[in-house]
Parts: sequence; C-alpha cells; structure tokens
Amino acid sequence: MRLPALTSLLFILIPSIAGAAQPDAEALARRLLNSQGCKACHLIEEAGASTGPNLEKVGGRLTREQLRLKLANPQKRHANGRIADFSHLPGNEIDALTLFLSNRK
Repeated sequence: MRLPALTSLLFILIPSIAGAAQPDAEALARRLLNSQGCKACHLIEEAGASTGPNLEKVGGRLTREQLRLKLANPQKRHANGRIADFSHLPGNEIDALTLFLSNRK
C-alpha cells in the first residue's frame, strides 16, 4: 500500500487522533509564543513588535529543521545572541513551536 493511501486510511479509521493532535499542538505553540516573549521582538498574527523578523510567513522561508535549530541548537547560539535560547523547553514544546511556525506560509 502506498503511503498516501495508508495515511488516508488512518484518517478514516482513527479520526480522533487525526483531529485532536493538531489543535493541541497549535494551542500549546500559541501559549509559548506569548509566555516565552517571542512577540516582544516578532510580529505574528498581527500582534507583537517588528524588531526581529516577521514570523507571519516564516514557514515559507525556513524548513522545519531550520526553524528547530533557530529555537534550540546544541551550540545555544541564535542570531548572534539577539534572541534567547529555547533549549530549556521540553521536546514536545519545541516540536509544537516548530510545527506551528513551519505552517506559517
């Protein structure tokens, strides 16, 4: 069975998993954007400042992996020290932010 067909089958057989995961991750990402101070420098969803890059269409500029590395990388270096390191966040929170931002196109 091809992957797209299998994926479609899973969405039919398990609608609660397909529908529930995304809103929870999105809600978590939205909370993190506020609680971690992202909007102090970045504009997203018509809120925030314009000191840093606009995050409205960041998913069209950077891949998911590039976004992840911007948020939490092993060297803890981000934008020449201009943004905070988010390595302290648990993996599920980094994943939620990365997914949310990568979908901004």
